[in-house]
Amino acid sequence: MLKEVAEILESLKLKPSDLRIYSLLEKRELSVREIAKELNLSTRFVRERLRDLHRKGIVRRRLVENGWIGYVYRAEDPKVVVARVKNYLLSEFGRLEKILESF
Repeated sequence: MLKEVAEILESLKLKPSDLRIYSLLEKRELSVREIAKELNLSTRFVRERLRDLHRKGIVRRRLVENGWIGYVYRAEDPKVVVARVKNYLLSEFGRLEKILESF
């Protein structure tokens, strides 16, 4: 059971770079290349972190056609992020309670 709790908490864990990316995107909408340049990170690394942040609902993306086709990213509203984390935790701990009932 403790293993399952640790997995839930690990899934919420953010890297220091995630916080830097989020802070930057709170101010304006940016592309992967712009974020990488601003934070002095590789575009590949930024792309990986954005994929994870988008999957977790921490940043949102918008498809653009501006001489190129790609995404620009923006930080999700902090209230929305907190609500998503809360709902995720409630759901996961509800699942754990059901597992405990079967013992």
